[in-house]
Amino acid sequence: MLLNLSSEKYFGLDETGTRMWQLATTSPNIDAAYQELLAEYDVAPELLHDNLTKLLIELVENGLLEVRPTESADDVAPT
Repeated sequence: MLLNLSSEKYFGLDETGTRMWQLATTSPNIDAAYQELLAEYDVAPELLHDNLTKLLIELVENGLLEVRPTESADDVAPT
C-alpha cells in the first residue's frame, strides 16, 4: 500500500504492481524497469508496456510518484 501523506490518498497494489513500483523507483530509468519485468514475467511485451504505463500514470496523477528526466553521463559531475 502506498500513501501520499499530503493528500492522504492511498493506493493498494497487488504483487505484480508492487514489483513494478519497486523497479520503477530503483532502476536507472523506466526502460530498465520494463526490461527487468520482461525478464521476470511471462507476458506479452505490449501488455506489460500498457500495464506499466497505466500504473505509472495513476501513481503520478495521485502524487505517489514523480517522473524525472534521467541524467546523462555529461550531466554528472566527477567526484
